[in-house]
Amino acid sequence: MIRVARRLARSRFALPGALLLAVGLWSALSLPSGAQAASKSGSHRAHHLRGAKGPGTRTPTGAQASKPPPRTGHHVLPTPGATIFVNTKPRVTPHATACTRDAERIGYRSPKDSGSPQNSTPRYLVCSHGEVVQYGDNAIVYRLPPASYIAAGHKLFEENCSSCHLATAQGSAAAPSLRGVGPATVDFWITTGRMPAATPLQVQATEKPPRLTKRQAEEVAAWVNSLTPSAPYIPEVNLKGANLREGATLFALNCAACHTITGAGDALAYGTYAPSLHAASPQQVAEALRTGPGNMPRFTGNLSDAQVRDIVAYVTEKIQHPTNAGGFGLGGVGPVAEGFVGLLFGVGGLVLVGFWIGERAK
Repeated sequence: MIRVARRLARSRFALPGALLLAVGLWSALSLPSGAQAASKSGSHRAHHLRGAKGPGTRTPTGAQASKPPPRTGHHVLPTPGATIFVNTKPRVTPHATACTRDAERIGYRSPKDSGSPQNSTPRYLVCSHGEVVQYGDNAIVYRLPPASYIAAGHKLFEENCSSCHLATAQGSAAAPSLRGVGPATVDFWITTGRMPAATPLQVQATEKPPRLTKRQAEEVAAWVNSLTPSAPYIPEVNLKGANLREGATLFALNCAACHTITGAGDALAYGTYAPSLHAASPQQVAEALRTGPGNMPRFTGNLSDAQVRDIVAYVTEKIQHPTNAGGFGLGGVGPVAEGFVGLLFGVGGLVLVGFWIGERAK
């Protein structure tokens, strides 16, 4: 073995081979971070124009200018044909008045079909006994889990959630209150496996195989929502007719700054991170956009249901199933880096073969 190593060390192509191997290892280790850097630089301009993580504002005129936007903690996005649009949490009450199309409140309004029952398409707005049970439009339909789920959900909550969120979901030092978060929020955290948490006091709940089934997640959501009825409801996305080009543009403007342009995720501040989107279902992507889990902003009131559908389609079709006509995608970092890898190993391999032939010819 030692004699073979000495012969290799004396050969003419030992140094080029070692150099080629070192460069290859360096490339393999640095390409993922390079992809993330490229995605961040590509979305930096839009990120700067929108502010820290949210869109910019549109200046009102006349009497409307005297009404400053409320401090909701969310973001404002200018939408053509309107004055001010506020990204607010959709409001649902158990009373019949919630079944009216009351889009205006406190002098502000949300765009039509933007995730709130107050601006839903009328024919998709369904009420039962004075309670909203469905709203949305032809892009996304939001449905309330059936009332028959509540009893089973109460039992599941006691077994899996009450130790941290307490018996009536009012929250504790270890976990926040779940009252008024809406069924979609509960469904998202349970179906992604983030809840019940493996370690309750960790900085950010990690995604893992879910402990509860989809039906059980909706049962827990039904019981929690029965305590303080709220929205958003659980979305069902109709991907038919989605505009992938528009979805790519919206993803680059609103999502790539944190999740990277390839959807691989990236680190954020204070030990948190934007997770990978490569395993998210269409419903989970829509729920995340409408509820804003963790550090993510809530895109209710500033993205229409059609726009959310476009983003969902782009994530679940183009990001999760990329078309790599030339072979391996190499993390989707682009043709320049892929060409470099091909050149490195292709030409480099030919050089080594040439050295080997020269050694044999002696």
